[in-house]
Amino acid sequence: MRFEIGKFKRIGRRRKDVLVVVLWAAAISLIMIKAYMLFYLQHPLGEEFWCVYATPRLEILDIVILTVLSIAGTMILSDVESIVYGITASLFLSFIIAVTYASVFIWYVIGAGQFFSQVTYGWEYVLFAGFWKMFFVMVPWVIGTSVIGSVLGILIRTWTRTS
Repeated sequence: MRFEIGKFKRIGRRRKDVLVVVLWAAAISLIMIKAYMLFYLQHPLGEEFWCVYATPRLEILDIVILTVLSIAGTMILSDVESIVYGITASLFLSFIIAVTYASVFIWYVIGAGQFFSQVTYGWEYVLFAGFWKMFFVMVPWVIGTSVIGSVLGILIRTWTRTS
């Protein structure tokens, strides 16, 4: 039986890539959850979860943290394929986590469960409201910041590897 060293290096790289993507997604979702909590506590329309124009937003520190995390995550990932799929997977996973949190928050903390539990498929309305609250945080701010940070990370990575 012959072992090939190259296969073990590839398995180690994939584990590292998965760990980076999961940690990246956890950090993004925690930042989105923090933005939602601050919105709920500070904004007068925080309890009105159907209000479309009152949505949470990121602060400057959140944007800086996301940019630094994107740069670091891009520099740690092993190859271009891992970078592209890693960005996509981390953004998708963080969005799912944040929407789940917002829906549970609307259902239990805001108290919409008392009303929507009596409606057939009422949980879908709450999920829809959580989706839109997190969508307006995700699309302009999180995706834009992560893509800009990833491009900067790719540029820094190519610059450090060639010099």
